[in-house]
Amino acid sequence: MSFTTVMVLYDVDKAADNIQHLIKWIMDCYSDACKLILCCEDEVNILEHVKSRCKVINVEAPVTHEIIEVLIQIAGKEEFELPMSFAARIANKSKQNMRGAIMALEACKAQNYPFSEDQPIALGWEEVLVELAAGILADPSPKRISFIRGKFQKLLADFVHPKLILLKLVEQFLKGVDASSKREIYYWHSYYDKRLPTGTSALLKLEEFTAKFMSIQRRSLNHHQVS
Repeated sequence: MSFTTVMVLYDVDKAADNIQHLIKWIMDCYSDACKLILCCEDEVNILEHVKSRCKVINVEAPVTHEIIEVLIQIAGKEEFELPMSFAARIANKSKQNMRGAIMALEACKAQNYPFSEDQPIALGWEEVLVELAAGILADPSPKRISFIRGKFQKLLADFVHPKLILLKLVEQFLKGVDASSKREIYYWHSYYDKRLPTGTSALLKLEEFTAKFMSIQRRSLNHHQVS
């Protein structure tokens, strides 16, 4: 019995040209064993020789009541109470972005539960952390700390829970490091997760963790250069 691997790639329209060329190469070389599903918001930004190999399927953005239904289903599966009125607030603020609404729900629950009607709703925080982590992985130099501090300050001011910030950073870091570094990252995540205060006072600990990771990443990069 033969099996076909299916890979789902998100935000392909935001990928650099060299990444899209790599996607084309995978399509050409492994089409029998691997099927790709490319997700994007605007196909205009997809290279023509990538798009020509795909069947384009346009999916309309979800309407408000569909987002509310999904949020209610998530709350049911995770076994927490989500008032319909609060789900509607998230859905309306997400501007038809289903993933954004789901991530906003995650941030709200981490920040304050049970929910309150006047509770702030944070949107776009995940994208900020993905971009921030990619920059740190590419350039872990200490001179970037002041820039990183500003990003953390904005996220904390937007009521994104510090433990959620730490967790999402770790998730991204683990995707971009060698296996030899992962155990150390798990250790420091556990160390700082237990010591994170709440609110804006968590800024210093988030900086400390990031500086610790940057040291690990610099050591790893230097090792590869020597090798």
